[in-house]
Amino acid sequence: MTEFDPSKAVRQGNAAQLSKIMELDPTTADLWTGRDLPAMLRHQLAASLEFDLGSFKLAGPAVRNRKHALAEAAAAGVRSFADLLFRPEPPFELLKLSKEFFKARTQVCHKSSPEWKVAYLFYLLSILAAGEHAPTLSTLPSADLFRAAGWALKQTWVDEKTRERILAARKRLPV
Repeated sequence: MTEFDPSKAVRQGNAAQLSKIMELDPTTADLWTGRDLPAMLRHQLAASLEFDLGSFKLAGPAVRNRKHALAEAAAAGVRSFADLLFRPEPPFELLKLSKEFFKARTQVCHKSSPEWKVAYLFYLLSILAAGEHAPTLSTLPSADLFRAAGWALKQTWVDEKTRERILAARKRLPV
């Protein structure tokens, strides 16, 4: 009897077979549940800006701008999403990158999945954290932002600090 060789299976397998082994098949059930949302939120708040935003695909001068913005932020002690989103005056360039990063995440996740909900919350937080600069960060009308903030406030998994940030930003919206 021959012994199973996993490296041979990988070399000889086709993409569909390998996706199933790695559970990357889009038809498989989501790995996260609603119970995981508080932990997912805490994890994303603590996540490294450089790791997440640095991996986001950009081209041309945007790559140089990102590198510069991340270096300046790190020098100022802004290293995580919590550092960015809860700062009184967060760096605008990083908020733009954050918004685009999470917008892209919402487009690849199944809507209403835990991953989508967390990505959408961070997309929204990135816009709301821009304060008076929000109109130049997003083309969303204030009424839509107000409704989206209402959605976020109804989420039971959103922690108190994040909820306070959303409430404060929502009060400033001209509705």
